[in-house]
Amino acid sequence: MNIVAELNARWNEAARTAPSGHEWRGVALSVYAPVRLLAAVREPDGHITLLIEAPMSAAPSVRLRFETQGLSLTEHRRPAENVFRIAVTLERQELKDVFEALCADLVAVVSPVVTAVAAFAAMTKRLEAWQACLRVRKGGLSREERIGLLGELVMLRLFAEVAGYNTAVEAWKGPIDGIHDFMAGGAAVEVKSVLGIGSHLHISRFDQLEMTGLSSLTISRVRFREGQDGISLPGHIEGIRREIANASPAAVPDFDNKLLRAGYLDLDGQLYSSACFVQEVLYCYAVDEKFPRIAREDIPPAVVDGSYILDERALSSFRQGRDYLCQVVRMNVGAAHD
Repeated sequence: MNIVAELNARWNEAARTAPSGHEWRGVALSVYAPVRLLAAVREPDGHITLLIEAPMSAAPSVRLRFETQGLSLTEHRRPAENVFRIAVTLERQELKDVFEALCADLVAVVSPVVTAVAAFAAMTKRLEAWQACLRVRKGGLSREERIGLLGELVMLRLFAEVAGYNTAVEAWKGPIDGIHDFMAGGAAVEVKSVLGIGSHLHISRFDQLEMTGLSSLTISRVRFREGQDGISLPGHIEGIRREIANASPAAVPDFDNKLLRAGYLDLDGQLYSSACFVQEVLYCYAVDEKFPRIAREDIPPAVVDGSYILDERALSSFRQGRDYLCQVVRMNVGAAHD
C-alpha cells in the first residue's frame, strides 16, 4: 500500500471510531520512523490531520511555522506528558489532493532518518519549501516558467558531469532566490532559456551581471524547440531524480526541496506531460569587463534596481561553446567525485 492510500484508509478508520473527548482521534501509520505518525480527524469538525509526535527532548528550539490558505499547522508542547506534537490539517476540502501530497511527502521525508531531532530538522526544511511552492503556485507553472526550469535542469546536469550531483545540487541557487542561478567555487552561471528563435537576453536585475567577488561569470543560453520527439518537464525531472538516487542519494532531499521552491509540484505533472521539448543547442557568453552590461558603479544612487535586454546579435565576440562551460566548472569546482 502506498503512503497516500494508507493515509486515506487510516483517516477513514479514525473517522469511524467513537469520539474520545480529546482534540483528535488518530490511527498510527505502519511506516517505520523515529517519530510517531498518525492519521487523525480533528474534534469536533472532523477535518483530517497528520500528527507527528515525539518526546519533548526532540522538540525544535524554534517554533515551526507554515502559513498558507486552506492548510494549517499547529504545534503542541506538553511537558507534563513528555509529548511534542505537530498537527497538519486540511481546512478546505477542495485542496485535499494537495494536502494528501503534502502529508505523503512529509512521511517520506521523516521515515529514512535515524533520530527524532533529525526528522524534525528535515521536516522543517521541507515545510519551508512547500510554503514557498504554494505561495507561487497558481494552477501550475506558466510556459515561460517551465522553459526557465528546463534550462536550469540542463545546467544542473552539466555541473553534475564535471563535479557530481552533490556539488551540482548545492550549486543550484536559482530556486532559493540566489543572485545567480548557479554559484560554486567563485564561478557564477546565469541561465537564459528560450523556446524557438528569440535573440533577446533579458537581464532581470542589475546584480545578475555584477562581477564583484567572482572568479568567473557566464551566461548560459539553452535553446529548445517543442516536438513529440522531445521530453516533457516531468520526464526530465524523473530522469534526474533517478540519476541522483543512483549517484548521490543524499542529495535527493535537497533537489526535491529546490524543485518545490521553484514552484514544481509532482501533483501537477499531468499539466505538463503533453508538452515535450527538444534541447537544440547549448552555448554561453563569457562576461568580462568589456561585456555590454549596466554595472552597479555606473548607476545613480537614486536608482534602486532595474532590468534591461541585450541583443544576442551584438554579442558574437563573447560567445563560447558547451566545452567552455565545462572548463569553467572544472577550474572552479573540480572534477567529479560522487
